[in-house]
Amino acid sequence: MRKLLFTVVCLMLVAVTATLAGPEKNNLIIGTNQEPDQLNPWEGAADTKENVMALFYIGLTYFDNQGNLQPGLATEVPTEKNGRVRIVRDAQGKFVRQEVDWTIRTNAKWSDGIDITTDDVLFTLEVQRNELIPVTFRTFSNIIQEIRVRDNKNFTIVYKEPNLFFASPTGRVGLARFYDIAPKHIWEPIFRDAIREAQANPGRAAEIIQQKFLGADPATGKDPAKVVGSGPFKFAEWQRNQFIRFTRRPDFFLPPPGDPKNYVQEVTVRFFTATETLLSAILAGEIDASDDIGLAGQDPAVLRGQLGDRGVVEVSPSGFIEQLNFNNFVRGRKYAGKDVDLPVCQTADDLLLGDKRTRQAIIQALDRDAIRVVFPGAILSNSFVVRGDLGFNEKLNPWPRNVENAKKLLAELGWKPGPGGVLTRKTADGRDVFFRLPHVTTPATFRVRTQEILQRQLRDVGIVLEVSNQPASVLFSTEFVSGSNCNWQGIIEFASAGGIGEVPADELSGELWADDPDTPAPFDNIPRAANGFAGSNITGWANADYDKLHFQALSQIDAGARAETIKKLQEIFSDELPFIPLYERVEILTAKKGLVNYTKGTPLTRTPMWNAWEWGWEQNGAKKVR
Repeated sequence: MRKLLFTVVCLMLVAVTATLAGPEKNNLIIGTNQEPDQLNPWEGAADTKENVMALFYIGLTYFDNQGNLQPGLATEVPTEKNGRVRIVRDAQGKFVRQEVDWTIRTNAKWSDGIDITTDDVLFTLEVQRNELIPVTFRTFSNIIQEIRVRDNKNFTIVYKEPNLFFASPTGRVGLARFYDIAPKHIWEPIFRDAIREAQANPGRAAEIIQQKFLGADPATGKDPAKVVGSGPFKFAEWQRNQFIRFTRRPDFFLPPPGDPKNYVQEVTVRFFTATETLLSAILAGEIDASDDIGLAGQDPAVLRGQLGDRGVVEVSPSGFIEQLNFNNFVRGRKYAGKDVDLPVCQTADDLLLGDKRTRQAIIQALDRDAIRVVFPGAILSNSFVVRGDLGFNEKLNPWPRNVENAKKLLAELGWKPGPGGVLTRKTADGRDVFFRLPHVTTPATFRVRTQEILQRQLRDVGIVLEVSNQPASVLFSTEFVSGSNCNWQGIIEFASAGGIGEVPADELSGELWADDPDTPAPFDNIPRAANGFAGSNITGWANADYDKLHFQALSQIDAGARAETIKKLQEIFSDELPFIPLYERVEILTAKKGLVNYTKGTPLTRTPMWNAWEWGWEQNGAKKVR
């Protein structure tokens, strides 16, 4: 009876939320099929988290829908022309340091009314650099030499190596991964307590940080007063598996074009498990807009026909590459000629996923042209760099389907047809194993269809694909997505941003390098218990030649030289295949008729939530400026 009552209450909450949608209440309901696991600004890479956090956070800068970099918390974007960026060289012209001056807006405040200051900047970097915190992205914080504070609004970041993307969002500045600056007055006591307890209990350090820091109230919303941000809306509530709600901040420093009362006063993001349910809600008018994730794989022409004159459908390049990532946590690996001391996942080891011949066999067993039809508008990909980006290599092996080559490679590895044609081999310790390859991804419709195609194609070479699905809040959680935990031991499928003008500082490049030679910790980009699950190389693939070129490209100021290095990186990638690139995706947004300024436009924009303060209904006097 209690369970039934709870279900009825949940349905009533959703129904009430739906009735508040649209211009009548000057509110907005956005639908998506992915939910973030938490809202900690230092950790994570999921796009749904980036979207949701953009409603109540803003970084020092942001990209608009034309791909232009705009000042956010900062008064202006630093450039050499305005004197805010200086490259210091010695008498021989050799790079010494790079200095970037920032000024925080005088009227920039946290959503609880506290000023945003340089104290927040220094604290954010302190957390970012703490080795007990499972930071996803340390590429640029590692090259910060110091931060010079002039007063509570002005500071200079000094880089000991060139930072070509010093003003870009999403962690390129070298501070927090999401939106640069976090509120010290909220997070500091939580951070100090978590670190103190973790240091006192080193055997449980990762567990303590997970519970006491990543899972703290400011990240989970259990205490709404603790969820404090710098953006246009203020956190109100989060009903897990249902919705998250925000209200407009009257004190936000970027005003809409006109009276703020004419613009959306409340935003609710509703979470749907199935794409079909989300689509039904859109067509029924319960949802005012969809994000750039929820309708992935849908046919925009069909959507336009279904919506008619009730709404608009925006289609744009995403910069994202759908990929099949292999678990590389196996025995017997070497890096720069030395043995690798990393965790081992038994199934990945049994299936020889650490041997590039296995990965080469699997890609040749696939007809990727037949796979990409699940995603209308998709373009076949052979790289981790999107087509047309700086350094894109057009001469890579296209890896067409070749079943005979695939079988030959598998035979070289000792695999033989067994009962029912399923490949089998005997391990060094005398066990008989069958090639049953686990595959996990989200339950999005296009990914379920991909699983079905993969099963048929891999069966032709004797591989049985064993599929499973997890909601995004589980799949992208640190505990699950980190391959070292062995929660997935075959293939994990998702999409990451590939390039978008920032190779090799983009998310996809960041998932490929393993070890920074300038830091003492080995394999500091491979998340595992030993390093508190810091880093973004979740597959565990490690190649010394690749890493050397990766850091070389990061320091090459000359774009032509950097492009040539990026081409070499892709050659190593194409041979090693740490993941199989499937296709470059397009993105789809929908919006009800009358909703203005809800747009994304370019891959650089990162999120359709970039300008939430400008969203409004024409019926209520909102002006269209985008």
